[in-house]
Amino acid sequence: MEYDTLESRIGYTFANKELLREALTHTTYVNEHRDEALQDNQRLEFLGDAIVNAVIATRLFIDLPEEREGILTKKRAELINEGALSKIARYLELGKYLLLGRGEDMDQGRHKPSILADAYEALVGAIYLDGSYEIVSRIVRNHFDEVLGPMEKISITDYKSLLLEICQSRYKCLPRIAVVDEIGPEHEKEFVVSVELEGKIVGQGRGRNKKQAAQIACKEALRLLNYPL
Repeated sequence: MEYDTLESRIGYTFANKELLREALTHTTYVNEHRDEALQDNQRLEFLGDAIVNAVIATRLFIDLPEEREGILTKKRAELINEGALSKIARYLELGKYLLLGRGEDMDQGRHKPSILADAYEALVGAIYLDGSYEIVSRIVRNHFDEVLGPMEKISITDYKSLLLEICQSRYKCLPRIAVVDEIGPEHEKEFVVSVELEGKIVGQGRGRNKKQAAQIACKEALRLLNYPL
C-alpha cells in the first residue's frame, strides 16, 4: 500500500514504512494472517499513549501558567480521550488505511472511535521510534491545534468534578447533589437535580437523564460561586 497521501496529511515521512504499517494493523487482521508473522499495533499504542500525555501535559503547563494542578488535569482529560483522539484520526483519514480483519471491516471498524483513537496513539508511537521526541512533539501539537483548536480555549465539561474540587478547597465540605423531581411521562421523562451547599440551594438543572441534569446544576452552582467558566 502506498502511504504518500497519508504521510502528507500526518506531516511526517517515515524512513521505516514497516513502523507505519504496524501502527495501522489491528489485532483482527493479525489473527486472520497468522502465517505472515505480523505485529499488531497494541505495543505502539501503549507507547503513543504515554507520548501524547507527555506532549499535552507539557503544552498545558507552559500555555496556562496560572492554572492549578486540578484544572490542568481536567483540561488534559478533555483533550486526551477517545472522542478527541478519534476526531484527529478522522481528520488524518487513518480509517482508510487500517488493516482490519474481514469481520471487523464489515462491522464498520474503520469508523469506530475506539479503533481510530488506538490507531492514532499507535501512529504517534511509530513516529517517535522512526524520528525523535522533538519531532513527534511538534506533530502532535500541530494535530491538536488543527483539529481541536488552541489549548487555552478548551472548556471543561465535567462541571460536577470541578464543583466538588472547588467546594472541598474553598469550603472544606462537599455539596449535596440530588434528584429532587421527575417531570413528564415515562418515555419523555426529565430529571431535576439540585445542588445544596452549606444549607443553601446554589444550583439547579433539568435534563433528559440524571447525569445531564447534574452537570447543568453544577455549572449553575459554579457560576453562582463566581468561578470563571
